Amino acid sequence: MVKNYFLKMFAGIAFLGLLTACNTTSDPTESIPNPDDGPPPKRVLAKVSSNNMSQEDYVTTAVTGDLQTAVSKDESFAGSAYYTGTVTYTNKNITKIKFVSSATSSLVYEFNIVPDATGKKIYNATSTATGATPSASVVSDYAFTYDPVTNRLTKILEKRKEAGISAYNKFINYAFVYSGENVTQVVCSKGLLDINGSPNMGTAVISKYSFLNYDAQKSPYSTLPTAYFITRSLINPAQFYKISPNNPTSMFIELPAPATPVNTAQSYSYDNQGYVVVEKNQNLTFTYKNL
Repeated sequence: MVKNYFLKMFAGIAFLGLLTACNTTSDPTESIPNPDDGPPPKRVLAKVSSNNMSQEDYVTTAVTGDLQTAVSKDESFAGSAYYTGTVTYTNKNITKIKFVSSATSSLVYEFNIVPDATGKKIYNATSTATGATPSASVVSDYAFTYDPVTNRLTKILEKRKEAGISAYNKFINYAFVYSGENVTQVVCSKGLLDINGSPNMGTAVISKYSFLNYDAQKSPYSTLPTAYFITRSLINPAQFYKISPNNPTSMFIELPAPATPVNTAQSYSYDNQGYVVVEKNQNLTFTYKNL
């Protein structure tokens, strides 16, 4: 009886030893990698800074990232002034953008936009640029032309009423050149309308805005609505590169004589998602908000 008891005890100890030997840190269940965290969160540009001083601010909704207001430099003013752009939506499409400068001498721009059926393109638009007096104000009517195959914006024709005149008397024609999806040049022809209300190109003065040598990374501005940057560029055409999906590494601006052409180079650093975080030449830093 005693002998059987000890035999059972030793068998139990051996069994426990076998369990202990199997339960080691080399257990294959512990070597399975962590599950995939999924795609990175969608992001939207929130701020552009230079030497810790804000140059552009974009306020967007928390969940959808819809642009509400934007602050950017007023290039028409020699000092430190900023435009605040306020965006209005109708049925989730942008239908109005108003720009008010902190400089009281600058024009106040209000763009009324008619989107196409998709809401992604501008069909036509009007704007009023209100100055201190009627003679300083401008009323504009814009017609947008798109390539029927690529759907790219190819031309914007602006007819203007300037100096308080009741009839359209001047025009600006914006012609776009592309490389892939990126805008490489915008040719602005500004002149007089003929008696039929058509552009008289013989009177035109030409300005050229070239955006060259694009990288293959994501533009920070591609996270925001194209319609906003189109209207912002109608105030300052040097901004038209912001409707491109990638980033130019040089810009060449040719204004009418006697202005001297200006060539500017850009060099970027990117994050692990391919978004620009630093533009080195102008010492710009880009900050994003996750949605």
